Amino acid sequence: MDLIVMNPGIVIGPILQPTLNFSVGVVVELTKGKDPFMSKSYRFADVRDVSLAHIKALETPSANGRYIIDGPVIATLKDIEKVLREFVPYLCIGDDKNNEDIDLDLVTYKVSVEKVRSLGTEFIPTETSLRDTVFSLKEKCLM
Repeated sequence: MDLIVMNPGIVIGPILQPTLNFSVGVVVELTKGKDPFMSKSYRFADVRDVSLAHIKALETPSANGRYIIDGPVIATLKDIEKVLREFVPYLCIGDDKNNEDIDLDLVTYKVSVEKVRSLGTEFIPTETSLRDTVFSLKEKCLM
């Protein structure tokens, strides 16, 4: 038996269920001006990318081992707040303390998504994932 493991990070994007899950709850907290992980940057994976990676792994005979599915781009709080303000302008998100520039060289870990890309997975841009998450939350009356 072959074992393939998919390890996604914070998964966002359109939701199917009528309730919040942990990952999308992070976006809700960010729209409230809170920083749930006390972090200056986040990596998000889109649920559609995670689903596609699972399918590609199933269909690719050479697939094996562990695959990290994490956003290839580090999104700073400043970047996230900019996108959220565009789609949720009536909310009071962020403040001056979160708008400090972050030195991305200080990020203590690096993530390689080349293995999951080798399956043919391309990543949806973080801005699109955040937008679609917000639209889905509004549609489900969860924000």
